[in-house]
Amino acid sequence: MMNKEKTLFIFEGVKTEDRLVEKLERNFLGDRHAIKCVFDAEIYQLYRIIKGEKEFSIDIVSVLKERTAENAKILKDYNRDSFAYIYLFFDYDAHSTLADDDKVREMLSFFNDETGEGMLYISYPMVEAIRHFKDLESFKSLRVKCKRRNCPYKDECHDKDECLKEPHYKSVAATDSKPQLSNVNSYTEDVWRELITAHLCKANDLVNDTFTLPATLISQEAIFSKQFEKHICHKCPEVAVLSAFPLYVLDYFGCVRTIAKLNPCYTNIHAISTPVTDLH
Repeated sequence: MMNKEKTLFIFEGVKTEDRLVEKLERNFLGDRHAIKCVFDAEIYQLYRIIKGEKEFSIDIVSVLKERTAENAKILKDYNRDSFAYIYLFFDYDAHSTLADDDKVREMLSFFNDETGEGMLYISYPMVEAIRHFKDLESFKSLRVKCKRRNCPYKDECHDKDECLKEPHYKSVAATDSKPQLSNVNSYTEDVWRELITAHLCKANDLVNDTFTLPATLISQEAIFSKQFEKHICHKCPEVAVLSAFPLYVLDYFGCVRTIAKLNPCYTNIHAISTPVTDLH
């Protein structure tokens, strides 16, 4: 019988997410030896597969085996019961031709238990959000447009043509960030502390209106609800730039242990708490 403590990570993309988690494990989480697979498609395509199943249920391990020969090889000795925990990491990807905010809500409601169907984590707008960072003060208010041709207000927007000419978010994140963040392989433990601190403070600000490390866990459903309320459902739809991976760290360690691991950066935040708070 398989070890019931095994963990399965499911990534949207082939390279970036896997590499991020590998470095995050090495520098912050500790070696976990999780099994890692790639869905290799957007969250909305996963939604279509799930909706094709009876009563909105799915054996995600079987789905992965059927998608690629590589997944079939990795998972050949495993089934759903082999894994105690399943985590999915996907992008919001609101520019996708299949994008639909109601689908995101359904997916977050369905994938809300890592010991059941799995726990879904979403990066806004994409996985590159983890590196889109210069400093705490500018990151707090950092937002980007997210719908592009899917914008429901595009026909009444005077800046539509210019908006559609704006560079892809991957290019924006690459140029509008610290140069040393360009290569995730070079991220040290201190870099991870800084990035995790920034994203957790921002998630807390988004949901609880306070730019500090959270005192309670923050659900993915709460994050999407506030993204929609504060940024997405406006005349020019945006999202607050926010990576899924620091939220996974928070869930993994819990608030007290996370703050303890982030202690150097946490102290720095309190040292500059007045100007940061004033930006709110």
